[in-house]
Amino acid sequence: MMSNDLYKRIIEEGLNETYKCVHCGFCLPTCPTYRATWNEADSPRGRIYLVKALLTGKLQPTETLLKHLDACVICRRCETACPSGVQYSKVIDAAYAYLGSKLTNYGYPWHIRTGFQLIENPTIIKLALSVSSSLPGIPRHMKGFARSRNEEKLNDTLGRVFKVPKDKINRGRVLLFVTESCVAWQSHTHLVYATIRVLTWNGFEVVVPREFKCCGAPYMHMGMFNKALELAKHNVDVLNRYEKTYGIDYVVVPDSGGCQAQWLEYEKLLNMNLNLRQKVMNTLQLLDKVGLIGELGPVKMRVSIQHSCHLMNVVKVHDAVLRVVSKIPGLEIKGLDTADICCGAGMMYPDRHPDIAREITRQKLEDLMRHKPEALILESVTCKAHWANIIRDNNLAVKLLYPTELLDMSYISGGNPGYEIL
Repeated sequence: MMSNDLYKRIIEEGLNETYKCVHCGFCLPTCPTYRATWNEADSPRGRIYLVKALLTGKLQPTETLLKHLDACVICRRCETACPSGVQYSKVIDAAYAYLGSKLTNYGYPWHIRTGFQLIENPTIIKLALSVSSSLPGIPRHMKGFARSRNEEKLNDTLGRVFKVPKDKINRGRVLLFVTESCVAWQSHTHLVYATIRVLTWNGFEVVVPREFKCCGAPYMHMGMFNKALELAKHNVDVLNRYEKTYGIDYVVVPDSGGCQAQWLEYEKLLNMNLNLRQKVMNTLQLLDKVGLIGELGPVKMRVSIQHSCHLMNVVKVHDAVLRVVSKIPGLEIKGLDTADICCGAGMMYPDRHPDIAREITRQKLEDLMRHKPEALILESVTCKAHWANIIRDNNLAVKLLYPTELLDMSYISGGNPGYEIL
């Protein structure tokens, strides 16, 4: 499909969605930006009205209109609240497709747009992570990734096949979606190691390819649909090659709701049915499906959970994650009351809209302080980078952990001989 056809299709689908909105307002209390500004134009209902007027020629792309459209964090919580089933993401995609560089250039300064073009290079990512915490002018979100960095090297896992322990039943083979061309995986490699340990212990051979590239979510959310399409084609080709060579049962995305949701967007971008919803899994989603193996030991800790927006609103498997985490002995789960509301982490939102982000953060901190957890469980690497800044700025003694890390800790606590050997 030619790129012009892709953009035309995105605009048509988005306009069709705007007519499904009945203006009931159920989406308003679920929207983090509306809760921060109480401005109708910063709500899903308001933005749908603006996009419909824009696409039908009743509104021009003024700076005010660009401001309200760009202020959407694209968490998609409104989609789960909508009784009419409006796919809001198609509406905002249509605005980007229609406005092109006008909207992208408004929301993303030139140095950030340039950074996205360079940051796919593994060497540049390593350099950026090494200097981001000390250099002035670096976006706060990049500093959050640097503060979350660990000592493990992602390159040590790439191109390898991790076997199931000899005393375990082999339950299948998974392809692990990680890549050196993404800052998330280079800064959160400890999560990759924990994922491999948990999966192999549960009977899954783990194949870690070198060839995967960025999932494309940053480009999708910036309206750079041609780039997102290019990455979708590449990653699906990688999957197809490994399926022919190894026979792959599942693609596992380690605790990154945004990456997993973007894989589900591949069918829309490529305009074909790939059965990805049944194949692309979060680690705990897969284990909830097949059942856990091994002895879960106690993890005596009081925790709260902040859901990944895309894991909850797009992939819709946060309940599966909770079911597995709830099986860990000694774990006390408390709140958060606003766990289903976006924390404002997406696409460097705190750098782009600091005033709205501060209000979102204030509400989250009040919620956190009510429950006083020892650890906050996060289901996305982007959220982890954002919360690393929040914890540091507010001098909070709260650990940040992933669900897979908790399960990994429980297996280690359970005294499973040979568990820690990859």
